[in-house]
Amino acid sequence: MRVLVIHNRYRSAQPSGENAVVDDETALLAQHGCEVERLELDSDAIASWPLRKQATLPGRVVWSSEGYRLTRRAIARFRSDVVHFHNTFPLFSPSALWAARQSGVAVVQTLHNFRPLCPAATFLRDGRVCEDCLGRLPLPAVRHGCYRGSRAATVPLAAMGAVHRLLGTWRRCVDLFIAPSEFTRSKYIEAGWSLEKLVVKHNTAPEAGTLRSDRPDGFLCVSRLSPEKGVECLLDAWKLAFPHGEQTLTIAGSGVSESALRSKAEGLAGVTFRGQVSRDEVMRLLARTRALIVPSLWYEGFPRVIAEALSVGVPVIVSRIGALAEIVDDGRTGLLVEPGSRDDLARALAKLASSDALAVELCRGARRAFDDRFGPVATTTRLVSLYERTASQVAQP
Repeated sequence: MRVLVIHNRYRSAQPSGENAVVDDETALLAQHGCEVERLELDSDAIASWPLRKQATLPGRVVWSSEGYRLTRRAIARFRSDVVHFHNTFPLFSPSALWAARQSGVAVVQTLHNFRPLCPAATFLRDGRVCEDCLGRLPLPAVRHGCYRGSRAATVPLAAMGAVHRLLGTWRRCVDLFIAPSEFTRSKYIEAGWSLEKLVVKHNTAPEAGTLRSDRPDGFLCVSRLSPEKGVECLLDAWKLAFPHGEQTLTIAGSGVSESALRSKAEGLAGVTFRGQVSRDEVMRLLARTRALIVPSLWYEGFPRVIAEALSVGVPVIVSRIGALAEIVDDGRTGLLVEPGSRDDLARALAKLASSDALAVELCRGARRAFDDRFGPVATTTRLVSLYERTASQVAQP
């Protein structure tokens, strides 16, 4: 099976779990016997463009001639059986899907987020879930400036969604869509996308090369530090649960809210910020922690760090929202809390901190879930079978 993987890498200044998922998945495909080639563009390159070229970016978001041309050439050169798209924003644009369709090969796209349905890709506005654009032309997003808080920045994304909805790009050009969770799939179906073309294939993580400590201690949050991630609520909950520093909390990550969160945490006993850390360091931190905390306020797709935690047998405390409530089994692999509720989160933290028996039970459940549902063997085997099925259907006269 010859697979061409196409991905627009996100800016390095804004670390992306999606980039890591693509890297992992590509490596696993090669390990499972696929011949894989990658075609990538990097958003970091935009900063080095001359101003005249930068001025063309809004138009390229809607239709990129370069993205179309590069995709067409790569397919012809590699003679792929399947083209697997991940992110096309902003440099490939959905024009690359048309290039793939016209080549005659099977076309697969992973829906890592909700960008075709929501210009911000998050279904989040003013810190709350918003579905005003779901299944509709994205005029509300322009009115509210949902992408980066700017109407001007939102217009190209809204135009991209509207134009390609009218062209039928996703309906006509993609043979199979892969959603990382049943929740993500359900939102696309709600927006009117084809039920038959949407399947679920969970994200994964490589087998942990780190053994879990016999005496895990403290809690860990690995997150982009931005409002929708709920870290501010976590700090409020921490103050309630452990006012005298009875436990430790390590926060790893960076983002637009980092300075404000560090200021908020001043005087909170037991809280440490580590900044952005490598994956190896994340795994070392996970191996020593009692639980991972994912207090998100928005519809996460499938945070890769949850798969990494489960691979080490680390339970996860997550918000009961979107796919998170599907990935984590309450009382078996972790604990679910109401999103944005500092009281509920504080109760979960105190409950897990005070019960070694519960911690051990959840650890065992976490590792079982990884082996059964989220491990690299199960997920990659499913992905290859989806490729084979789709390629055979496209090849039929």
